[in-house]
Amino acid sequence: MIYSKQFTLDQLAPIAVYAKLKTLFKDEITYLFESAGQSEGNYSFICIGARERLQFVDNKTIYTDIHGNKNVKEENPFTFLKEYYKNIDTALYKEATTKLNIGFVDGFIGYIGYDMVKVFEPKLGSSMDHLKDELNIPDLDLILPKFLVVYSHKNNQISLVSMLKEFADKFNTVEESLKGSYQYIDMTKNKGNDKGSFAHSKEQFFKMIDDSKEMIRSGDVFQILMTNRFTRDIEVDPFSFYRILRIKNPSPYMFLMEYENFNIVGSSPEVMVRLTNGKLLLRPIAGTRKRGATNERDKELEIELLHDPKELAEHLMLIDLGRNDVGRVAKTGSVKVENMMHIEKFSHVMHIVTDVVATLDDGKDMFDLFMATFTAGTMTGAPKIRAMELIAEYEGLKRGFYSGSIGYFGFDGNMDSAITIRTAMVKKDKVILQAGAGIVADSQNELEYLEVNNKLGALIHSLEDLD
Repeated sequence: MIYSKQFTLDQLAPIAVYAKLKTLFKDEITYLFESAGQSEGNYSFICIGARERLQFVDNKTIYTDIHGNKNVKEENPFTFLKEYYKNIDTALYKEATTKLNIGFVDGFIGYIGYDMVKVFEPKLGSSMDHLKDELNIPDLDLILPKFLVVYSHKNNQISLVSMLKEFADKFNTVEESLKGSYQYIDMTKNKGNDKGSFAHSKEQFFKMIDDSKEMIRSGDVFQILMTNRFTRDIEVDPFSFYRILRIKNPSPYMFLMEYENFNIVGSSPEVMVRLTNGKLLLRPIAGTRKRGATNERDKELEIELLHDPKELAEHLMLIDLGRNDVGRVAKTGSVKVENMMHIEKFSHVMHIVTDVVATLDDGKDMFDLFMATFTAGTMTGAPKIRAMELIAEYEGLKRGFYSGSIGYFGFDGNMDSAITIRTAMVKKDKVILQAGAGIVADSQNELEYLEVNNKLGALIHSLEDLD
């Protein structure tokens, strides 16, 4: 049974609604998903609680059922999901999304970490199984929400949705609370003086670049993404951090995910893969310049970026990789490239972007599509498998949340996901950031190191605002 209620709330932003709901449901996992910047996104989604949960921990699939019982499954999480969704009445949820006029009603939603790729590509196990794990979080954590609140930015309508009668019975109480009085919440300052440090020193990172270029010259790979992790040992309030980040770096995918003992805060510019009524979208983003201090300088940098042979070669390579990934699950002849190599600008950087579109083949589902494209070539290099083996060797760390995906798999057959970049993990006593640069044969070490720092800019400056 799908329970729902709708009403208008035109005086408050979703961030205030989220804060109020956090006080009503104090002991629950909560997510806030928003869209901004150069995005067609109309909705903000707030997820409350986990009525069921799927995790991947220590190479084991753990399914928590509606009664709270934890079950260790033999199959990998995506094989489990494929079977689970076969029992879903897709038409019921399509009817509900149409009736309520919202993009998501129910389905598993959460994050898929980068290291899940070894499940989809078992060959990677030998190189990835023994990486140092500094984060100690599940490789995958997806929930079925107990309660969903959807805010429409077009008509200021609030939709309350739940599959649980006990939460449906609270709809009137929630409406009264959201329409009640509000108290402004001051930003919480960071606690601690640590200014942060990189996992790899500048000299080490240069060696990683040099080693990558050597493998490119030898023909092992054409391109590889080398990343560096930045950690500050301080106490950070994730809600305050997100509030600043969403202002400083508005993006198509913004998210605050508050789990029991860690939080994910991000504003990603890049779709991982999207499926809407059988039509799929992949958007390779590769090629970066820092934003100019003036409009004139900004335009100069844009022109420079679009005429940089190294950046263009890298981008074309990733278009081809995206087309190849999509082609594994798309109808023959349906794969097309649109809006080729246009510029999109964000608070601290600009990127070259291209759209790859196609129609999902008959007999394939969203999980086939996700597994065929995960993780994005922009996060690995090409060819992907060999690039990921080298990434494991050179970086030496589990990437965890970074360069994986945030997304949902709707019971209506649609899905959307973002690549987990411009994203931070907040733990009790530290905050962890990560960024990378695509290495090709003629990469210059200093420029690649600078690109990593530029990509970290929005996150670092947002943190510094709370010091």
